[in-house]
Amino acid sequence: MNAVLSIERLTKRYGHIHAIDQLDLEVEKGSIYGLLGPNGSGKTTTLGIILDIIKPNEGSYRWFGNEPSHHSRKRIGGTLEHPIFYPYLSAENNLRIIARIKEKPFDNIGEILKTVELFDRKDDKFRTFSLGMKQRLAIASALIGNPEVLILDEPTNGLDPQGIAEIRNLVIKIANDGISVILASHLLDEVQKMCTHVAVLKKGKKLYSGPVDEVLAMSDTIELGANNPEILVNALLDFDGIKNLHKEGNLLVGKCAEGVSASDVNEFLIEKGIVLSHLNLRKKTLEDQFLEILHQSK
Repeated sequence: MNAVLSIERLTKRYGHIHAIDQLDLEVEKGSIYGLLGPNGSGKTTTLGIILDIIKPNEGSYRWFGNEPSHHSRKRIGGTLEHPIFYPYLSAENNLRIIARIKEKPFDNIGEILKTVELFDRKDDKFRTFSLGMKQRLAIASALIGNPEVLILDEPTNGLDPQGIAEIRNLVIKIANDGISVILASHLLDEVQKMCTHVAVLKKGKKLYSGPVDEVLAMSDTIELGANNPEILVNALLDFDGIKNLHKEGNLLVGKCAEGVSASDVNEFLIEKGIVLSHLNLRKKTLEDQFLEILHQSK
């Protein structure tokens, strides 16, 4: 069983508003799974349900192949929004309090502080920390108890570029240590750089889910070049696999029909005796795909 989390037809209503609407998801072990969507898309509500803080109206979810239980909850660490720390206590003492609440030993608090790169500040009061340091301490609090899954809600929210990079590198480091990560974010660039998988949500509905690499590979714009452009144009006019053919500088650019790959185009042209000097599929960014997915859902 590779799935650490399976969600089926999960629904949460607040009056006539569907915060989550028939949501299906599966998170594989070892992945960094990003829930991506604008404000009000249901990201935080979903995390609240799987952390057993919010009760759904319908549907179900399973941790590690089993119904959620007190035992499975012990295998999960998470933070929703900002955890409450005592400003006048040190980082280490704040984590000791959280360890007591979780009924966990203090043995690995030092190692956790090293993981989040706060060990040198372990004796400093929380109120002296920057926002980025506070976010890293929040992640440290979720790591108490050696969880198998880490759940984070907008971990880079409000941070400057340096702070964002620090949290991104920390999340990747944690995942490389064998912990599966589920996070909510509205920052497309960070999801692209950090996550292995993504689900796009809008008004509680899932519009897309899959590996980030597959999303980025979804491209239908093709560039073609040959030593004799006129022969190339005439050949492509007889090929139904490319639409909207037009010139851009020295290149011909068109849209591939559904199911048509760059290799299909190249094979067709070789049969016509045409050797290409240029063949390229334009890569879309996650932002391009995200906006396209949202537009298609209107």
